[in-house]
Amino acid sequence: MSTTPPGEGPPIPPGYRPGDYIPFKDRDPNNPTSVAGQWADPARQAQQSGHIGDGRPMTAEERYRAIYGVDAPYRITYASWGRRVLGALIDGFLGVVAGIPFYVGYAMVLHDLDYRTDAYGNRVRADWSHVSAAAIGVCVLGLLISLAFGIYNSLIRQGRTGYTLGKTVVGIRLVHDSNNEPIGALLCFVRQLAHIVDGLICYLGWLWPLWDPKSQTLADKIMGTVVVIQSADELG
Repeated sequence: MSTTPPGEGPPIPPGYRPGDYIPFKDRDPNNPTSVAGQWADPARQAQQSGHIGDGRPMTAEERYRAIYGVDAPYRITYASWGRRVLGALIDGFLGVVAGIPFYVGYAMVLHDLDYRTDAYGNRVRADWSHVSAAAIGVCVLGLLISLAFGIYNSLIRQGRTGYTLGKTVVGIRLVHDSNNEPIGALLCFVRQLAHIVDGLICYLGWLWPLWDPKSQTLADKIMGTVVVIQSADELG
């Protein structure tokens, strides 16, 4: 049972004095302020004003922590299947854009090829066909650019921050289920391999987030990852 200090103020949990910091687990659900005996503390007032000491607007996570304290449970909202698909479509589109030099080079290769009709009436490549060095060079360069973009976006960027470019646009983030931290480039690579499982049975694993309580694919369950709703500007 809580005790009430002299004057106006909320009940104080046993073992605390006015002005003490109250850990989240000991707070009154009806008064989540982190300072004993105060209905509002400076952190909460900062939250209400929406700004902190340096004048910049607080992020959503900072506003939450200002009221509930640094030890409050992390708020998790799992990204829906539709939102994940939209992020993947954006990444796919950007991948196509990055691959344009390769497509140009491939078109140049096809243009350089000559064809003839064999004895059976089939159209086959002529023996005298010659593909220019420029066509091969553009094709190889385009392949390298496309590969580099995929490695950066899906492994390095996502591994370090939790965001691909597509995830950044739709405001979702890939993190460890246990600690809400990015998983690193190596585990992102392993997770990409784990997606093979998602496609084994009529692509059922890709649809799993539609009914899963954590909106996980089978690859996410294997890797212990989740995709949460968190805009990049909420990291503080």
